[in-house]
Amino acid sequence: MTEGSGMDGGGEWWILVERTTYAHREWELVATLPVDGGRERAIERAAELARTGTHPSEGRGRRVFRTSPTNWLVETGSASWDASAGASVTETSHERISVAELEYARETPAAGPPSRSRLRRALGGGA
Repeated sequence: MTEGSGMDGGGEWWILVERTTYAHREWELVATLPVDGGRERAIERAAELARTGTHPSEGRGRRVFRTSPTNWLVETGSASWDASAGASVTETSHERISVAELEYARETPAAGPPSRSRLRRALGGGA
């Protein structure tokens, strides 16, 4: 747990953005956005992000569903003309936007170069 985090909301607040993969079968975390100003500010910013989007959306439809006080499901759609079908085709994509309090963090340690013996073994030079 980070220092100062707890039920009083004294921790660090983040907005998490997930998108469906190309096949729409899995969710992928695509952005983690820190927010200054506490839980209420994070909720305000997440609601704004759900309405306006994380990338330019001119010419796209948008429906925003609030699924809980701190979560939104966003459906965006765009239409194109399919000449072979002679009709308009609509493609949709989905995002989940969530407000979360960071409870624990440990940075990934940097990797160092391999030891000489490990490198020799990898190159077939023995131990």
